[in-house]
Amino acid sequence: MSIEAKFDLIIVGAGPAGATCALHLRQSNLRILLIDKATFPRTKICGDAVVGRSIKTLFAVCPELVESFREFQDKTRINQTRLYMNNRKPVDIHWVNEAYCCTRFDFDNILIRAVKEYAPNVTVLEGFAVDTVENTEGGMRLGHQAKQQFFSAPLVVGCDGAQSILSKKLTDTKMSHKDHAGAVRTYFKGVKGLCMNRTEVFIAKKFSPGYLWVFPLSEDTANVGFGMLTQKISQKRINLRESMFQFIEESPILRERFDNSEQLGKVEGFGLPLGSRRVQISGTHFLLAGDAAAMIDPASGDGISNAIVSGKIAAETVLRAFQVGNFSASFLKQYDEQVFKMLGKELWQSTLLLRTSIAAPFILDVSAALMTFAPINRLVKKIL
Repeated sequence: MSIEAKFDLIIVGAGPAGATCALHLRQSNLRILLIDKATFPRTKICGDAVVGRSIKTLFAVCPELVESFREFQDKTRINQTRLYMNNRKPVDIHWVNEAYCCTRFDFDNILIRAVKEYAPNVTVLEGFAVDTVENTEGGMRLGHQAKQQFFSAPLVVGCDGAQSILSKKLTDTKMSHKDHAGAVRTYFKGVKGLCMNRTEVFIAKKFSPGYLWVFPLSEDTANVGFGMLTQKISQKRINLRESMFQFIEESPILRERFDNSEQLGKVEGFGLPLGSRRVQISGTHFLLAGDAAAMIDPASGDGISNAIVSGKIAAETVLRAFQVGNFSASFLKQYDEQVFKMLGKELWQSTLLLRTSIAAPFILDVSAALMTFAPINRLVKKIL
């Protein structure tokens, strides 16, 4: 016999978007189910940079979480990013917002522990892979067919990542190669010249449009990765893993710094649905947030910040929907409006930067030269 349980709200995915949404609703009277296919702590392939509005938004949602994260030792505080563009003199961009490098293994585990500790109205279900999604007359029904275990609620928030089953089942969104990126990353120990408060980004004509990153996790250990637009990966038949090591070997700076370093673990790949186009992120009885809603910054590749912001906006929309008892597509469309009011301008600017650099690669050299001027540097700092 099948088992079915009813909730007021179901959140699928307990990463940054889902955990933020749940925490923002911790003082509501809603009965919430937070589902994730993994069992925490778990590894998440990522660049491990917690930047942008991440900490500021989380503090507004749950100050206790941020205070405990600030006390957590296994992270680095990031104050600046150093850009190396086409072998020109490096440019330092200083961050305004509080930012860190922290493995997703640790960061996401801190988030889910906060939900369990500070959100008593949230039931957390780990190790449960949703494979059935049905939009019924009274709400949404989802679950696992083989286990014959199902859950229903008048509203569902899909925070289930780049391969979102909710997006696949409930929208017509298809992957677009020009609005998607691929990346690989691994960890290295013994990297020379790491600065604990600085991330590094390397751009070279041969490997455009894309970049290699070196993000410090300790004094000699770094998250190292390489990403590129999927359209170019397909056109040029790029092997990202080989390109990453080739990038290091062909860069005089990187080759010397990685000499005698030790690779920790294998090179792993992941996809990034970019926020360079508008896709469906809401409908009758559902909202999508984070990577499931294709909100990754097209220029930087940062997804955590926009996931957290969209998770908070989703929670605010949930509260309004329950206040009036309206879960229609037309009512929930206000979620789209709030997301693009908050993030739309930045996503548009990043999209313009990405596409301009593809159409006119010389722009990178011009940008590198201009950013040595203080007024331009301050403008970039303001944008970041």
